[in-house]
Amino acid sequence: MDSLNLTRMLAATDQTPYSMESPDGLKYDTPFMKRQESLINNRFQSDVTFLVGEKRQPIYAHKLLLIIASEYFNAMFNGNFKESSSDEIEVRDIEADIFLEILRFIYCGKVRLTIENVLEIYVHAQKYMLNELRRRTVRFLEKHIDADNALKIFAQNRLYEFSFINEKCLALIRKNPLVYFHHEDFYVLDRKSLEIIFASKKINCTDEQLFQALRDWKKINEHEYVSELQSVISAKRSYNCSKLRFFGNMSKTEHTDLKFSIDYTHSLAFFGIGVFIKSPESVVTVEVEIAENLEILGRHRFEYENKDYSAVNVANLFFEELTLRPGDWYTISVKFSSELDCFTITNPQICHDKLKLFFDSNYNTIRSVVSHFYCDEIKK
Repeated sequence: MDSLNLTRMLAATDQTPYSMESPDGLKYDTPFMKRQESLINNRFQSDVTFLVGEKRQPIYAHKLLLIIASEYFNAMFNGNFKESSSDEIEVRDIEADIFLEILRFIYCGKVRLTIENVLEIYVHAQKYMLNELRRRTVRFLEKHIDADNALKIFAQNRLYEFSFINEKCLALIRKNPLVYFHHEDFYVLDRKSLEIIFASKKINCTDEQLFQALRDWKKINEHEYVSELQSVISAKRSYNCSKLRFFGNMSKTEHTDLKFSIDYTHSLAFFGIGVFIKSPESVVTVEVEIAENLEILGRHRFEYENKDYSAVNVANLFFEELTLRPGDWYTISVKFSSELDCFTITNPQICHDKLKLFFDSNYNTIRSVVSHFYCDEIKK
């Protein structure tokens, strides 16, 4: 049939060549990527079958598409390997759902990444020398690791120990550890992950809070021995934030509430305070209430182990991260349950080239038992 008669016939039936379906069910009026995606695990013109995972699930593929996408597959099918002449290839180190996502990327540049599968896809992207897929998984992780899933991803990474994942997760955990110590994922954390966290050289909590976290974890993981973990906690460390020290005249006098506002270009992440303590008691209970205007942001109770009765000590008290916004007014109230000699700073000041603190009080003179803040700026 010549082209003129074909055109007339199609016009009479209101069809175009791209609207016809082949005997194999292929549709020619779909976009290119759709057609490519339809070939994933499709017997049509398949010339290799992968037997995937422990169940040896058959997955059909096309050598040409694999060869032009990956040096790994190019070497497999064109090198001196038995796979080059085999129609069936066993792949035991990957599950079928992950292998299909690898094929999806090879065939049409798509991949369905989730928190649950991204690490395994990253591993096999490296194995199959799919550099763009590997970069895509890294971008996904950098974007999606957050406070809610940092512990889970950190624990999953024990199988792989990718440094960039450890760094991202540990940065979140070390910044605000008390949130994570009460997270449901903490109690099912493996011992190795727990040891890495406890071995942190900088973390925003006290040793006692680390010991309490270990005791809480031990209640769920009764079979685990924790003596080595206790030794890790006892190692010297510092805090993962800045110390904003107050200056002024120090005297022995009753303290007032500390009401303040910040003047700064950024909000502050607020992690804790230092409090003056001089007491004959071996354990001093300190109650701290933090309010924004009339709203209570947090009430905290601390048991401070007083090791030196003769000196004025500073109790470092850490709580879950709070955000201090410029222009808002905050009040810190401190109460002690036992008798002590109260030492304060009169009309406290700070030394900072950009940050300013404004203090307000119902008293003529501010006498603060708070010696310093633990905080950091929050980048915009």
